[in-house]
Amino acid sequence: MENLEVREQENKNELVLEIQAEVYLRETRKWTKFFAILGFVFMGLGVLSSIGLFAASSMMSAYTQVPMGGIAVLYLILIGVYFFPIYYLLQFSNKAKEALLSRSSQTLTEAMKYIKSHYKFVGIMTIVMLALYPIIIIGAIVFGASQGL
Repeated sequence: MENLEVREQENKNELVLEIQAEVYLRETRKWTKFFAILGFVFMGLGVLSSIGLFAASSMMSAYTQVPMGGIAVLYLILIGVYFFPIYYLLQFSNKAKEALLSRSSQTLTEAMKYIKSHYKFVGIMTIVMLALYPIIIIGAIVFGASQGL
């Protein structure tokens, strides 16, 4: 009798997905994997572009006042920040696949942790960028006015 009560309580805490929810999760997992791979490819291209900017900065320093090396460093920093949401997206995809194959609610919980981290990171980045836009616009106007444009 006591053993039956324990099993009933364990079943109450178990997550059961409907067939359509599994279909949605399976399809979402494929798209997140696609975007994660695409993100890593663009990050690699960005690193190559930064290396090109470093190389070009020494040759162009006599012709322009724009600090190309500084732009390349800024670009590398932005690529580094971009790594985290892409990594979280890839981990969600991998854990979701594992959860669907093993039928494990614990693994699905791990997958959901990664997708939450992805959206939290993207949300914070969006808030920061929205806060920076007015500062950048005002700075550009002041700079332009000081240059006599």
